[in-house]
Amino acid sequence: MKILVVIQRELLTRVRTRGFLFFTIGIPVIAAAFLFMEYKIVRASQNVSSNIAVVNLAPGFYPSLAQALRGKLDNGEPEFVLHRIAATEATLPAVEAALRTQVLAKRYDGYLVVPADVLAARAAVYHARNTAAVAVREGLQSHLGQAVNRARMAQAGLSAAQIAGMAGGFKLNQVKVGLLGGGRTDNGQSAIVVGVLIFALFFTLLLYGVVVMRAVTEEKTSRIAEILLSAVDPFTLMMGKILGVAATALVQLAVWAALLALAAGYGLAMVKLGGASVAAYIPHLPGLLYIAFFVFFILGFLLYASIYAAIGAVVSSDQEAQQTQAPLTMALAATFYLAIFVMAHPGSRVSVVLSLIPFFAPILMVVRVAVSHPPLWQVLLAMALCLATFLGCTRITAKIYRVGMLMTGKRPTLPELLRWLKYA
Repeated sequence: MKILVVIQRELLTRVRTRGFLFFTIGIPVIAAAFLFMEYKIVRASQNVSSNIAVVNLAPGFYPSLAQALRGKLDNGEPEFVLHRIAATEATLPAVEAALRTQVLAKRYDGYLVVPADVLAARAAVYHARNTAAVAVREGLQSHLGQAVNRARMAQAGLSAAQIAGMAGGFKLNQVKVGLLGGGRTDNGQSAIVVGVLIFALFFTLLLYGVVVMRAVTEEKTSRIAEILLSAVDPFTLMMGKILGVAATALVQLAVWAALLALAAGYGLAMVKLGGASVAAYIPHLPGLLYIAFFVFFILGFLLYASIYAAIGAVVSSDQEAQQTQAPLTMALAATFYLAIFVMAHPGSRVSVVLSLIPFFAPILMVVRVAVSHPPLWQVLLAMALCLATFLGCTRITAKIYRVGMLMTGKRPTLPELLRWLKYA
């Protein structure tokens, strides 16, 4: 079939280039290297002890403060090295002046002033040489809060054993209710996976849609289209071009998915060796979600690729193409904001209607499948509408392409486009 020849040409033309190989293999490797380097930098910045002078004006509070700030870093060093500075309300200004000099001389990283009414005010002041060290401030704030709570409980007459028994955080496990009863623990894993899937779909639509648009524009400006149309009809040529680019995208994404799976497998293996539960890191999502994502991924790409191809058939240069595609890019970006609403209200009438609109369905219906249990007929209807819209857009694009390849110069207006469709 002629369409298979067009698909093969589009696929092999792109896969055999050095740019494709670099973008498929090199970009993930470079991204992984940057992430690993950033991880090491963050860990190195966190494993640094803070040398702090403490001016405590609250009677009897320092033991609770010292106990709260005696934590250890991952490398075994103390998180905070405290130096107690004696002061009173009268001598505090002079002590602070001396401490500021010592902080600027880098003897201390900062100094903490604990007021006399700290238990009532629940506030203190930390003077730091580097106020961008957010982790230090957050650590101090958390530990000071614990120290104040312990001191207030001791003041209320609780024993040390009672205070120790009341210390600690609280863990709330969230369980997603299933259709068959019961459910699985889901503390946000599903939302993360849905976000990754939506971003992958948006990125692919935007990236490869532009590839289709530029391919059509180049063939139009170089007059290659005239030779191609002498052998195949416009619809077959346009369909083959879109499917060929789609095949290229699938090959590239398959390689990325394999690399990501290897990285995830390595990470889970390290977690297991560390003694943690691997099950806590694995999201439990319905199988329908992955099926729906794959189908809507294909249909969404084909639909938007046909629209990008129409833009390429209309314009005569890359500059015109960038200007013309801006509304389409904005529409894709707006889908993200709609996805937030749909995620919060998946069963509302507005969400149902939006998820059935072909231009929104590839993202919004995936969100609904992930966070709720939409009726199967709605999912199938959305797929059918996307497919029908893709075929209709491709046929319209082919007609525009047939007339537009002979038109150069001024970008056509909407009435002119309608006349092109009538001529074709």
